[in-house]
Amino acid sequence: MSNARFDLISLQEAMDILGVSRATIDRWRKEKRLPHIKIGKEIWIDKEKLRAWVHLHSRQGNENGPKNGAERTVTVGYQSGAALLWSTLIIKKEGLFEDELRRISPSTRYRVNWLNAPNGMELVEKLIGGTVNIAAVGDYPLIAGRALSHLLPRFRPLFLAFDGKARNGGGIALVVPARRAASRPDELAGSAISTVGHSSASFRLQQWMNAHGLSTEPIVHRTMRDCLNGVLSGHVGASFMWEPYPSWAQSVGAAVSFPSDGIGGDYLTGLVADGNWADRNEDVVIAYLKAHLRAHAFMRSEPEKASAIISEASGFPHPVVAALIPRIRWDSSLYGKDLHTLNRLGDSQTGWLSAVNARESRPGFDYGMPYLQMAAEALGLPILPDAPLPGEWSDEAVY
Repeated sequence: MSNARFDLISLQEAMDILGVSRATIDRWRKEKRLPHIKIGKEIWIDKEKLRAWVHLHSRQGNENGPKNGAERTVTVGYQSGAALLWSTLIIKKEGLFEDELRRISPSTRYRVNWLNAPNGMELVEKLIGGTVNIAAVGDYPLIAGRALSHLLPRFRPLFLAFDGKARNGGGIALVVPARRAASRPDELAGSAISTVGHSSASFRLQQWMNAHGLSTEPIVHRTMRDCLNGVLSGHVGASFMWEPYPSWAQSVGAAVSFPSDGIGGDYLTGLVADGNWADRNEDVVIAYLKAHLRAHAFMRSEPEKASAIISEASGFPHPVVAALIPRIRWDSSLYGKDLHTLNRLGDSQTGWLSAVNARESRPGFDYGMPYLQMAAEALGLPILPDAPLPGEWSDEAVY
């Protein structure tokens, strides 16, 4: 008996009608209950039910949208003082996000608020409070946000994409004042070592101290600028800082890099959104990820132009910025090794975070993988698979 008699169409035909990818339609079947019929191994869709489903969700989308010409406001949190998160500065200064918002909805008025924060945990707090929608943070805040979601049931952090990546602990360094003659860990025993509290740098500091049997209580600052000032003034024996601060201090002859054996692991940064907000604003999330991918492509292909923009926007010296950008892997894509790094980081936390993790009942991260897939597809990039990419970072699979 022919499927045409039942007015059924194949999954591919439905994809062609709706103009979406296989990843998108699979997600709609799972999350939005797109009606379908499975006969053996084949999936079929009733055309009338498809029309009704599209009508229903189009109407719901209009109901959730702005009314009477009201603006849609989006707040993006970023950190101009963190080199591995500089792609946000390109997005902001070049107007890439606003450009993508106009493309997806020319008739809608958007207002984008940009919030520059001194550290990632402040952005996580604002995500929890609902005053930030999308935030660019380091790996420790990513892990901490996930842990806090188990204490705060209404908070659902959604990991969207990676930002800058650095191999084997690059991007974070231990530096000592140039006039201090120290080259061995034991020479820093009892010294004041500064860092930013509850950050990717503070985690690496604790990891380094544990590896070398040091028990110095670190000086905890709110901003990395305070850590830099401590090194410049010689008021601390050393400081664990993320880039560009170590390179900046060394460029003026105020600090030297200290051997940081015992850190290991890649340093990762990424984008996180409130998942509940993302569910209601899928088009905005995809627009931001398109801007994110465009910024990465620009930084890879035009590093000198990117350096000039970032130096002007951040205030960091142009030579420091220009030297750092080529050393960072600007790649949004998800590799199995990246997941392993994040899971290892989460498993090895100490103090309050491990106490939270001990009470976790939900495994793993909540990844917004389909959003990145749809953004890449909309830009005409090679389709990202549903599963994490295998093996080491590849020059052929950079997003």
